[in-house]
Amino acid sequence: MTFIDWSDAEGMVELFQEFVRDEWNDSSSDTERQRFLTQLLEDVQSIREAKLLGAIRRLHLIQESIPDEFSEDPASLHLSDLIDELEGLA
Repeated sequence: MTFIDWSDAEGMVELFQEFVRDEWNDSSSDTERQRFLTQLLEDVQSIREAKLLGAIRRLHLIQESIPDEFSEDPASLHLSDLIDELEGLA
């Protein structure tokens, strides 16, 4: 079981990335979802060097760019939860 330090923004982003990778592995029969998850992972990885407030803004932009067909995808919902948690730290 992974311990989550809710005050560690970088750790929460890493756990989110791990979740997206797991979802990607589990969706081998759905190439559209794999493309979506690949793009989501690349987008989130691009915020690694950003300060917390900048990272939150960039995550909001990533969230807004999610295609409607994936708005209820578990990865999209987890992204929303991640943003909420990071905003609580800001």
